[in-house]
Amino acid sequence: MNHPLRENLEVYADQASEWIRCTQCLRVLCRANDNWRDSCARRLSPPTQAGPLLQELTEHFLLEQLYCPGCGALFNTDLVEEQKNGQEERTKPAKA
Repeated sequence: MNHPLRENLEVYADQASEWIRCTQCLRVLCRANDNWRDSCARRLSPPTQAGPLLQELTEHFLLEQLYCPGCGALFNTDLVEEQKNGQEERTKPAKA
């Protein structure tokens, strides 16, 4: 039985376990209880890749895109805080 997880991702079950896979090429990323983000290909770009209005975020944030390592289907796009030591930090949504 398959059910959608998010755009281009689904959870499917075989006789042994449940898995997360790409809906475009059916590449298995990980077990359903693992973090699928760790199995994705990742691209970091300047925020201006999403448009010139994000120029003010340059040098503080990066545009992170997570996509299928098999076919390149996009799973997620986020702004992450740029760290000068080479590690990026996910931004937390503001609470209302």
